[in-house]
Amino acid sequence: MTVPSSKPFVLHVDDEPDDLTPWKDEVQSQGRIDIEVCHPQDVTEASLKKASLVLVDFKIEKWPERASALALALRPPNGLAVLATLQEKAHELDPKRPRAYTLYTAVIQDVARELVHQPYIVARAHNLEWIFEKSGVENPIVDRAHRVAALAGAVESLPKNWPGEDAASATGALDKWLALPDDALWRDAATREIRRCRPPIHEFAEHTQGIGVVRWALHKILPYPTFLIDEAHLAARLRVSLQSLRSVAESDEFAALFGAARYTGQLASFLGRRWWRAGVEHAIFEATTDSPGDLGTLHNVLKQVPGIEVQKALRLFPVLGKQFKTKDELASEDAVVEVCPDDWPPFADEAWALRIDLEDVPELKAIAVGDEH
Repeated sequence: MTVPSSKPFVLHVDDEPDDLTPWKDEVQSQGRIDIEVCHPQDVTEASLKKASLVLVDFKIEKWPERASALALALRPPNGLAVLATLQEKAHELDPKRPRAYTLYTAVIQDVARELVHQPYIVARAHNLEWIFEKSGVENPIVDRAHRVAALAGAVESLPKNWPGEDAASATGALDKWLALPDDALWRDAATREIRRCRPPIHEFAEHTQGIGVVRWALHKILPYPTFLIDEAHLAARLRVSLQSLRSVAESDEFAALFGAARYTGQLASFLGRRWWRAGVEHAIFEATTDSPGDLGTLHNVLKQVPGIEVQKALRLFPVLGKQFKTKDELASEDAVVEVCPDDWPPFADEAWALRIDLEDVPELKAIAVGDEH
């Protein structure tokens, strides 16, 4: 008798499945998910029904059956069209099962069309949870395997039936999914910050079987400075260099100060390290008890962390560069200008760019705020 696997199941659809053996081997070696890689012609109802995550290649060229179909509607031109069909079929097979729908591509510019090449922006434009790129990092296969597993696990961890009708139950479900610490002294502050970010925890969460919450986290929370902040925004808040913070972020000394504020909920490593903003502020207050919030006192405490480099600027700013990607540098107040991307959530901190970048980066110049630039 075969015992059903308790791991999340990923259905990966590609027109050349035999070429993805290294990818499949990497996924299986990590041991976090089960995966099936198949040609679109070979997708079965059984596999689609049990999938927590569906991943489809954008360019689907080797499909003889599609080429010979007489009706135009039977010839989906690419993976986006295939995904739309699979979404509807999966809903028909089991409307109560949450699933994430994602694209896999080496040509995100073709999928983005006129949009900036950010996966969370492009994914939302195409009614998807995410777009995985085939390259762009040091170990693309390993990194992508980790993130596919993390997203599949995040979907699988959703409540079986999202309790959207009861406010307390819906809030509790979100807090549990986010792993908001029960005993943290800053829990109430974090709760208020979460609510300001308008989590879709009622009728929309029910309608999407909780996937609306996953999409909110992927599209509106993790990419932006909200109740969670990334390395760049944490470095700016502490007035330390970004490079030095990255080098000490996993050290015991840094963890002693800010480890309790580290975000460990679903998708915690999906886009890199994140920290609870409320937890960071509480840690700063605790570290500067004699002079609450004093920058000099804070820096004296931080200097106990080997390798960290404090900065004398009163304010530091993370800045956006090409394709709205956060640059690997922080800037002083006199060097930045506020920008307002169309996609930027109103509940997130302001966005900034280097003033000198405006002439060289048209997408930044178009969204700069004010006339001084």
